[in-house]
Amino acid sequence: MRKEWTLILTAKTEKGKLIVLTRELERERLREWRKVQAFFCTQCNSPVQLKVGDIIIPHFAHLKDAACTTLFSEGESKAHLQGKRQLYEFFRKKVRQVELEPFLKMLSQRPDILITTQSESIPIEFQCSTIPITDMKSRSAGYRGIGMKPLWILQTPAKFSALPTGVGMFHFSKFHESFFTHSHPEGQLLLTYNPQTERFHYFTSLVHIAGKRYIGIHRTLPLSSQVFPFARPKTPSEIEIRRYVALYLSMRHKFLQSRVLLNTRGVNNSFLRMCYELRVIPADLPPWIGLPVPFSESFRGHDCEWQLAFYYYLRRKGFNFKDVSRNQIR
Repeated sequence: MRKEWTLILTAKTEKGKLIVLTRELERERLREWRKVQAFFCTQCNSPVQLKVGDIIIPHFAHLKDAACTTLFSEGESKAHLQGKRQLYEFFRKKVRQVELEPFLKMLSQRPDILITTQSESIPIEFQCSTIPITDMKSRSAGYRGIGMKPLWILQTPAKFSALPTGVGMFHFSKFHESFFTHSHPEGQLLLTYNPQTERFHYFTSLVHIAGKRYIGIHRTLPLSSQVFPFARPKTPSEIEIRRYVALYLSMRHKFLQSRVLLNTRGVNNSFLRMCYELRVIPADLPPWIGLPVPFSESFRGHDCEWQLAFYYYLRRKGFNFKDVSRNQIR
C-alpha cells in the first residue's frame, strides 16, 4: 500500500527549538541539516522527515494517520504549501507576532497562520481545495467562540487567473460566495491569492445578476505591494459605473427576451402569467422592476423575477406600493 503523508512547514528539534521552513533556507543547507538533525511534530511529538525535493517546496512530513492530521483545514498541496509560506513571510514583515501552523489547544485546530496584535487575534486559513461550507462555518464559529476573527483567503481559481482587469461578468459558485465579505461603501468583495504569480486578485463592487452570475470589477495587486490590514478597493469610477449600467441593462434585456423566446411551459410559466394578469408584456416592464439591490443573490433568480413577483403580490392583496413599510416587507 502506498504511504500518504501530511505535509507541514514547522517542526521542532530534540531540544525543542522551533524550525520554520521559509524561503531564506537554501535547499543544499537543508539537505546537509537533515543528515545530522532529528525533527519532531510540534503537536503530536512524533518524528517527522525533512523532505527536500526539486518539485515540491521543502517540508516536513509524517504519516497521514498520525493523530494530528485532522486538525488541518485541508490536505497539503504544492500550491497550499507555497501560499501559506508566502503569506507567512508577508505577515512577518507587517506584524510583530506571527505564527505558522500553531496548535490551538482550546479548539484542537491548527490555522495556517495566526496573527496577534495588541487588539485582536486573527487566524488565517488559505484554502486551495473545495471543502464543505459547513466545515468552514464550523471552524469559523470555533475561532469566534474564543474571541478570534478568522480570515479565509481563497486560492485564485485557475479560470480567474488570466482574466482581464476592469468591469466584467463573473461566475461564482456557492463555495466562492462563502468567501465574500461585505463592507461599506465597497459592498460585496471576493479576495483571492495566487501563489504561482504572487498576486492578490480583487473582485469588488459585486452586483448579482442571476444564479452564479455577477457584474464586478477585477483588479490585481502584487504581494510585494500589499499592506496590512489589506488594501481596500477603490470605488468605481464614472466610466466604470457606465460600464456597469450598460452590462446590467444588456443582461436585463436578454433575460426578458429569454422568458418569451425560450418559454417551453406556455401559460404555466409563472413569470409570463404574472405579466399577463398585470397586462404588460415583458419588454415593457417598468424600469423600476429589475433594479439591482444589496444582497439580491439571496433570491438566486434575476431581479426582474422576484421584483415582479413582489409587485404582483402587492397588487393581488390590494396594497399601495408606496404605502408598504419595511416592517411589512419583513
